[in-house]
Amino acid sequence: MTEKNNSVEFSEVRRLNREVSLKESTIITTFNETLALYKQLDDKKFSRSAPIPTISDDEFLLVLKPIMKKQTFGDIEVTEIKENNFVLNVYYKEVSNDEYLAEKQKNPILILKIKGNIPKSIKLIAVNI
Repeated sequence: MTEKNNSVEFSEVRRLNREVSLKESTIITTFNETLALYKQLDDKKFSRSAPIPTISDDEFLLVLKPIMKKQTFGDIEVTEIKENNFVLNVYYKEVSNDEYLAEKQKNPILILKIKGNIPKSIKLIAVNI
């Protein structure tokens, strides 16, 4: 049997650093789930909230909040996403972020829009640790 391993199309929707209770990876498939997420991420210090993205039938949002191992006050950069037998392998690297370091922020969150089928599970793979 041949192993299926295809690159997946994705785009960045939002990047922030906020201490909220989220899993390392979360799949969002409906507008109501998106609203709930953005309500949780809302920062009362700002009068305007971030625009809430919409998703079509062949898309979903992937929310990443990995535990930082190398860059305590760093950020993440997704280098590639591949689908392998209904598992989404998300390859990322930890990168330095001067703003996060200055503010001692250690909870980077990245929201991606993914085109394709909803996976059964997500596997985060750090490539520079």
